[in-house]
Amino acid sequence: MTDTAFAEAMALHAAGSRREAAAICRGILARDGGHADSLHLLGLISVEQDDAVAGIALIRRAMALQPGCAPYHNSLGHAWRRLGRLEDALHAYAAGCALRPGSAEIHSNLATTLLDLGRRGEAVSHYRLAAGYAPNDADIRYNLANALAVDGDPAETEQSYRTAIALRPDFVNALGNFGRWLMTRGRWAEAEQHLAGSLVLAPMQAGSWNNLGIVSQELGRAEAEQCYRNAVEIDPGLADAQFNRGCLLSVHGRTEEAVACHKAALAAAPGFGKARLAACMARLPILYRSEAEVQRCRQLYAAELHALAASDAASLADAIGTSQPFFLPYQQQDDRTLQAIYGQLACRAMAVAHPPVQLAPPPAAGERIRLGIVSGFFCDHTLLKLFLEGWLTHIDRSRFEVLGFHTGRAADAQTDRCAARCDRFVQGLASLADWRDAILATSPHVLLYPEIGIDPVAGGLAAMRLARVQCVAWGQPVTSGMPAIDHYLSSALMEPPEADAHYTENLVRLPNLGCCYTPDTEANRPPARREQFGLQPGVPVFWSGQALYKYLPRYDWIFPRIAAALGACRFVFVGFAKSQAVTDVFRDRLGAAFAEAGLDAARHVVILPPMPQQDYLAAAGLADVILDTIGWSGGKSTLDCLAVDPAIVTMPGRFMRGRHTAAILRRIGCEATIAASPEEYVSIAVRLAADTGWRADVRQAVAAGKHRAFEDVTYIRALEAFLQEAFLQEAISIARGRDLQPQ
Repeated sequence: MTDTAFAEAMALHAAGSRREAAAICRGILARDGGHADSLHLLGLISVEQDDAVAGIALIRRAMALQPGCAPYHNSLGHAWRRLGRLEDALHAYAAGCALRPGSAEIHSNLATTLLDLGRRGEAVSHYRLAAGYAPNDADIRYNLANALAVDGDPAETEQSYRTAIALRPDFVNALGNFGRWLMTRGRWAEAEQHLAGSLVLAPMQAGSWNNLGIVSQELGRAEAEQCYRNAVEIDPGLADAQFNRGCLLSVHGRTEEAVACHKAALAAAPGFGKARLAACMARLPILYRSEAEVQRCRQLYAAELHALAASDAASLADAIGTSQPFFLPYQQQDDRTLQAIYGQLACRAMAVAHPPVQLAPPPAAGERIRLGIVSGFFCDHTLLKLFLEGWLTHIDRSRFEVLGFHTGRAADAQTDRCAARCDRFVQGLASLADWRDAILATSPHVLLYPEIGIDPVAGGLAAMRLARVQCVAWGQPVTSGMPAIDHYLSSALMEPPEADAHYTENLVRLPNLGCCYTPDTEANRPPARREQFGLQPGVPVFWSGQALYKYLPRYDWIFPRIAAALGACRFVFVGFAKSQAVTDVFRDRLGAAFAEAGLDAARHVVILPPMPQQDYLAAAGLADVILDTIGWSGGKSTLDCLAVDPAIVTMPGRFMRGRHTAAILRRIGCEATIAASPEEYVSIAVRLAADTGWRADVRQAVAAGKHRAFEDVTYIRALEAFLQEAFLQEAISIARGRDLQPQ
């Protein structure tokens, strides 16, 4: 009779009828106080009803009556977990595993507790054992996948998620978490599929809507904003969704709405440093509608930045690098003061989060200088071509040990080539703290950044003192403002005489163009025709394929002025890849400029969609004249366009960022098309279009001299000499008792 009653209690418990099951157990114990299984079940029910203390007493009575019963130890582990006593739970589950080594359930519970204690490696081992004992248990496969997702083997992680989903196709959490993991791998289309699948099954998941918004944004989907809206409607306190929507709106030029979203994120999570920083940076839009807007935005940004600088820097420690003043220098003003405020704030925040460390001593006699290169762009990217490729190919390895730190997520064939050229190469780390530790573990003597202000991880690391000598090249051609950066490595041909005043760093004018550029060798392909790009034959074509945020409203008049002088002609631009809204603002701005001159922009302006590099060069090669942007000129784009022997008009600006193309033309001996004023710029452009003989002469001169812009090993030798001298001076300072400490 007791066995029958207890079987009924077990069935009721399994069905969720705890109260009825407990009543039967009490009846059994009233007749037989030594019935261990009833004591155990009653104790387990007490634990499940949030009375863990009473449950432990009952389970221990059962264990005393019937020692060596693995399920009792398993239930005791549950009780200790309810009380938050994880070490006690760990011992209970371990005892259960020892008594019943083949129990998938107990191994899984032990693994979960190990994971909560931060012992991830041991947890993974026990999840694997559990999966082996219960190969058809979707939950165990899912838990194993989650444990592996942080830093486990990617192939095993993926297979574990896929197995869990195959075992249970409607496994919402597995679909959602697998989608999130795919996001970390940059596999956006697959992530979209799994996140969307989880939302079909359970549409009220705010977190999954937020993740789907991120994926949609990466894929250029118009639905991204609605995904973020859905997330916020479901959970108004989800600060991440407000923040992400704000970042998206910034990309589309909806500045005030973006700021409002970041403020809403802060209202939901007052300590959300990323939103505080982003609210400030959102004051720097991608494109301006008027010169008055440039000044208004600059004033608003300055006010927000001063407020940030006066606040608690510690709250921004996790945010530094996530939003940066990338668009500030496109206003084409002296940014030293504002950058210094930002740079000092960033360094203070990092110093609070990451205490000072002892830096590597100077190299011993005969030891190579350890040169760490930190960049998110060891891949097919502008910065690879401008700097990384030349450094890795030509730096003297008898004097320098080259350490590469690839902080970006993108990896391709170029990444593999870069890794092969480094003495040591690190990639794929999860956090800024991990990157800091990895750099310090190599004890670099010198750290070299190709840019500060673009890659978010490099933007955070640059605010720390991780080597005795820290330098930045001109990949983002504006001062970093950071006290942690000692030297700014620039170009002798690009910098104006008064340029030292523009930098907080020591300005180093390296020879010629300040880079060692290797041009791409294009495979033979059929010649392009104007009709492919919607351009008429026989009409003068001006190519101006720069990023739209380089064009300030103050120079819009130049295009209708050229058109008025020539009549029929076309100006070719390239749209903004991330937002049609930004391209539309630019189109409207040009429309107003042409209308003011009594001309119809539709007859002169062509805005092509973003295109691959080979198409870009083909289109540029079809143009009669290339019009460089005034104030922020072409750098890599100008070097690449030398392949088509162009006639380029440029006007050097006040700052180095507006003098790239002029420096390139001077380097190759073609200075005739460098204008001294906007009016002369127009005059040269008109003459090049109308005077075919002069245009042919200019192109011939470019063809004859362009080799001087490339493979400049003189720059590399000067860079090596500077780095050695800089470290020597630092070593002398150390010997005199001044040890360098983190900022």
